[in-house]
Amino acid sequence: MADISSGSRILILAFALSMIAVSFLIGIIGKKKVTSSQAYYGGTGMFGSFAIGLSSMAGIVSAFAIVGVNGLVYANGNSMGLWMMTSCAGPFAFILLAKRVRAMAEVGSVSSLGDITDLRFNNSRLIKGVMSIILLLGCVAYLASQIKAGAELLTHLMGWNPLVAGLIIFGILTIYMSISGEVGGIMTQTFQGLVMVIAGIIIIISFFKITGGFEVIVDAVSNVDTVTANGVTKEFTPNLMNAWGTSAPASVFAWVFIPIVGTIGQPQVISRIYALKDPNEIPKTAFYNCLSHMVIAAVSIVVGFSVLYLVATGKIQPLEQADRAVFLFADYCGLTTQLFVYAAVLAAAMSSASMYLSVSATALSRDIPAALGKSFDEKKQMRISRIVMFFIGFASIYFSVTNAEGVAILGTFGWGTLMTATFPTFILGLLWKKASRKGVSLALVVALVLNLLSLTGMKWPGALPWYVNVIAITLVVTVVGSLCMPDAELDEKLEAVIDL
Repeated sequence: MADISSGSRILILAFALSMIAVSFLIGIIGKKKVTSSQAYYGGTGMFGSFAIGLSSMAGIVSAFAIVGVNGLVYANGNSMGLWMMTSCAGPFAFILLAKRVRAMAEVGSVSSLGDITDLRFNNSRLIKGVMSIILLLGCVAYLASQIKAGAELLTHLMGWNPLVAGLIIFGILTIYMSISGEVGGIMTQTFQGLVMVIAGIIIIISFFKITGGFEVIVDAVSNVDTVTANGVTKEFTPNLMNAWGTSAPASVFAWVFIPIVGTIGQPQVISRIYALKDPNEIPKTAFYNCLSHMVIAAVSIVVGFSVLYLVATGKIQPLEQADRAVFLFADYCGLTTQLFVYAAVLAAAMSSASMYLSVSATALSRDIPAALGKSFDEKKQMRISRIVMFFIGFASIYFSVTNAEGVAILGTFGWGTLMTATFPTFILGLLWKKASRKGVSLALVVALVLNLLSLTGMKWPGALPWYVNVIAITLVVTVVGSLCMPDAELDEKLEAVIDL
């Protein structure tokens, strides 16, 4: 349990629970806007640039960005300093894909990512089915890791059983997502994104208030050798503050390159694009996304540097676990910062979890059955999806808090897995006219097999994450397969979309 006074603990808990309650209320209100299956599954063409910009940012930024990255800064110094560049990832995705994805919603009916593959690849059931299976695997993996992060937050704060904490936070989330679908998801993610930005501004102000800025931090960290307290030692070297920190340059580059490129293929970006009401607002959407992400990206590093400074100057003891940096920073700064740090971490976990829950439930209840030739009337389809989402949500809560080792494995599985599903179908499929049905089908089958092998512990050569190899192989198979097995000429409307 956190070393916080009982009064402060109650206030922080009340603040966190009020945010959960507001999210639930927004989700229930969102049900009134669900007038069709297209609204439930995609919120297609229903939202403005501010909502889409903030909700896509909130979906991208998980608890890892606020907790994990700051822990890496504390452990390795400036190795994660380039993380600020990830704030351009969303706009990069909008520049490459937004016009094309949004135009697909004008060419035909789009409620899910599977519908876009239907339009692009002439209703290929194999592409839709295999892509949906990979999306399901990746989203469930990330969903479990976000639930674990959120549950640990209340466990750290109140000492509650993780299952109770998980049920309070994500049980409520599962209920409102099941009721209102993507409409409720986008509305609550917009609210949660706004909470993250406000919290981020307060955290950045606290950073400058307690440290005096980066010049002071560099001076403090560079002039201390080691700090030891209670059997824990933190070694300080000038290398902590050089261009690469204490990590290898290739590793630093991978930490920045993979999130930026990977964001382009994340469902929380692609699915938000076709929810935009006015295609002319794509530039404004990218601006809101980038501006909000800049605040969170700054938070992702300044807390870690703050804790380095606090340890180097003897104001707090060295950390036993680097990932606790953000919470110790909050505890040092006082109640106001504590309120917003806990709220930011909770908002990041909830916004990402709701996105992954929605995509996985849609894949399992709608797109995979459609790929198998099963179809239902609109009301029955939505009823099935609500049941499936309810089941996935509560099953994930139970699994995430009772199987820590399994969640750790799945947590490394999610991001890259989603990239292997979306890169052949959407990145190449919407940017390259010659991407063919057979080429993409073959690539997705290869991706599914390699993902499953990697999940079982298959070792890949080299120091880069395993999914970099899978993505590279998948892209090569897509290109070679498409060139060797080309399609007939594209439909004129699709050709016009790709030419945008």
